[in-house]
Amino acid sequence: MKHRKYGKAALVAGVLALSMCLTGCYIPPDEISNGTHDMSVGSNSNPFDTVPMATNTSTPSPTPTDTPTGGVINNVWGNTDWSTGVSTTAGIAPTTGSPATTRPGVIDVYTSKPTDTPTPTKTPTPTALRVGSTGSEVREVQQLLKKLGYYSGSVDGDFGENTQNAVIAFQKQNGLTADGKVGTQTLTRLRSNTAATAPRATATPTPTARPTATPHYDDDTYLQNGSSGSDVRQLQNRLISLGWLDGSADGYFGGATEYAVKAFQSRAGLYNDGVAGPDTLKKVYSSNAASTSTSVSSIGESLKKGMESAAVRALQRRLKELGYLTGSVDGSFGEATESAVIAFQRQNGLTYDGVAGTATLNKLYSESAKPYSGSSAPSTPGSNPGGSNSNGNGSNSNDTSDITSTGYITLREGDKNDAVMTLQRRLKNLGYYNGYVDGTYGSGTTAAVRAYQADKNLKADGIAGPATQRALFGTSSTQTYATLRLYDEGSGVKNLQYTLYELGFYDDRVDGIYGDTTADAVRAFQIANKIEPVDGIAGNKTLQTLYSADPVSATDTKSEYTTLRPGDRGNKVVELQERLRKLGYLASITGTYDSATETAVRNFQLYNGLTTDGIAGSQTQQKLYSNNAKANPNR
Repeated sequence: MKHRKYGKAALVAGVLALSMCLTGCYIPPDEISNGTHDMSVGSNSNPFDTVPMATNTSTPSPTPTDTPTGGVINNVWGNTDWSTGVSTTAGIAPTTGSPATTRPGVIDVYTSKPTDTPTPTKTPTPTALRVGSTGSEVREVQQLLKKLGYYSGSVDGDFGENTQNAVIAFQKQNGLTADGKVGTQTLTRLRSNTAATAPRATATPTPTARPTATPHYDDDTYLQNGSSGSDVRQLQNRLISLGWLDGSADGYFGGATEYAVKAFQSRAGLYNDGVAGPDTLKKVYSSNAASTSTSVSSIGESLKKGMESAAVRALQRRLKELGYLTGSVDGSFGEATESAVIAFQRQNGLTYDGVAGTATLNKLYSESAKPYSGSSAPSTPGSNPGGSNSNGNGSNSNDTSDITSTGYITLREGDKNDAVMTLQRRLKNLGYYNGYVDGTYGSGTTAAVRAYQADKNLKADGIAGPATQRALFGTSSTQTYATLRLYDEGSGVKNLQYTLYELGFYDDRVDGIYGDTTADAVRAFQIANKIEPVDGIAGNKTLQTLYSADPVSATDTKSEYTTLRPGDRGNKVVELQERLRKLGYLASITGTYDSATETAVRNFQLYNGLTTDGIAGSQTQQKLYSNNAKANPNR
């Protein structure tokens, strides 16, 4: 017990002695630099909590390979002590904080002052596309607008009113400033995958008056082609409100109104005779009358080049149905549509000015409208020998700038020379041109040439080719020409083809190659101009007639064909049989209009939309010798 007491006392004494020793130790406080209280130590002005321990006094290589994996090099102005990451440039305060400790893996490389860095050149802001702009950028915008359903016109690279309206509609639908201009913001949205499409147009029939307000008609009331007055006007307004008819009511029941009535009757399940009798009138004025979002015809307006509308679309659809237009039905009245209208007008005995007015529209939509039969070239983009058409090899097979037959150079819009001045002066003397005789082939000259060509039964394209100029100025018929025949090539063939085109006999490429189509055109020309033999060979007599001032054109040939029928014999029958054999309808040539020939004619008529009577009349022969005659599909 005594030893245990002494042990405890010794332990307490030891603890007290140790405590006294420890109280004698002293550690001076950190020196605050310059008497400040910014928590920096020493002379480097570095925060005390970020001073790195210098473990290596050598300067590391400043190459990018020394950057820690996944690290970043920041370019900072000044020089650098790589051992500490602190700038050593005199007079320049270093960055506070060590990049090596505050941002692991990041090294600030101090280079030059910010003021030494050249100011980057600003990229010019692209000019917004607007009305009047043209080119590939406009074409892209039109294509995008069309794809999204805002634009239905031609993608022609011309920023017109219709393109502007489409842009405004797109901007409204997509929450953009609706100013009709395509700036960066609008173009970016157009190209994006999130661009809102045009709202689907829903044809909403105009509410019809209640049955008690429905116009009263007697049981014997029949409105039909030739009718006129307030009843007709009211009917037209109703058809317009239902979408079947476009334009404004004129009170005359013509072909266009009849066409709309037929379309309505078909949709309503009525007998579609185009006559608005009691049953039709009851249906058309009923509260559930059939409506449409696509008009089928138009009245009370003149459609012309440059217009874009539903009425133009209906016009194109009908021209295509009759075979005059082979281009697209896009609602845009361009050159192809104008040419098709002229062809229709010529073939149907109308004034052929290319404007679809009341008379043209009523004829176009009537049952008596004559379909294309080859006497006037149907319009198709690129098929006009006077235009530009690539042959797929980068060359222009329809370039007619070098057509110089009998000394006349082909002239067209855009040309400026003395020949144009001579042309204008001649047209002015004849009363076709009232503009300035300035040697510049502008739109006024084009219109004058087209009017002259129409009067002379030439291809009314507004291009003054050799045939047009020969008709204007005359030419000598005593010149002799080298014979051209199948497989010949060269400028002589090219001149031949273009002249045949102007006269309405040739619709293929002006390529200077004498092929079967050229031979067929020559044969048709020979028949029309009573040149014997009809062999498709362009001999001296054929070429003299062709290059004269007044050859018979294709439009004038209806009465030139001699009707052939069973029992006939002779050269005309041989020509007929040769053509039928070439198209696959006849096996042998006998010179006699026998039963085999009659059957061949009937089959030809059947496949070409003609009356199948087996008699080769004017219309049958005109189609037979044309470039678009359909061959026997069963041969």
